[in-house]
Amino acid sequence: MRLLFFILLLVNVAVFGYFTYRDQGSANLKPQRPPVNADRIRLVNPADVPAPTGNAAAPKLACMEWSGFKPEAIDQAQQALDKLALGDKLMRPKVDEYWLYIPPQKNKKEAQKKLEELVGLGIEDGQLVEDAGKWRWAISFAAYSSEEAAIVRLNQLKEKGLKTAKLLKREALGNVFLILQADEKLSVELNQLKSAYAGTELKEIECKTP
Repeated sequence: MRLLFFILLLVNVAVFGYFTYRDQGSANLKPQRPPVNADRIRLVNPADVPAPTGNAAAPKLACMEWSGFKPEAIDQAQQALDKLALGDKLMRPKVDEYWLYIPPQKNKKEAQKKLEELVGLGIEDGQLVEDAGKWRWAISFAAYSSEEAAIVRLNQLKEKGLKTAKLLKREALGNVFLILQADEKLSVELNQLKSAYAGTELKEIECKTP
């Protein structure tokens, strides 16, 4: 019996030693966490944290001037620009002009008769105004950007015997377009549009606040 008791005792000691050694080995394999330094921990106020900034640069905006139009092309260019739906970005400054004309006749028949009289005097640049309004059935010659040029032409008409021509200073839309805050895409579109109008100039100008 004693022999059996000692055998069982040795078996128990061996089993206990085996599991103890295994647990110690497993503990040694676990990663060790670095010690926490409580004195280095500091609470941060969220208001003191700077907001993140984007790396994308703001798009470059430019002001542009489109000029050099022939009188017969300006309205067509206006219609082309209107299709771009530029809104407040598109401006067409008004200018003073000097208009040479013969006052409105009573009706179209009288106006046509006056035009025939002009041809008899050697004046063939008169144009009948047929638009509704106060100037309907007037005869228009030309509008000049300077008073001096208009007076020169008026004197020429008088020399040919025309005594009823008059000169009127008035405000009208100029032949220059200003495009404000044009980005790169719009600049490309404007240059493509310009190619259809020979002799015109599209250039970047200084943006001026109103």
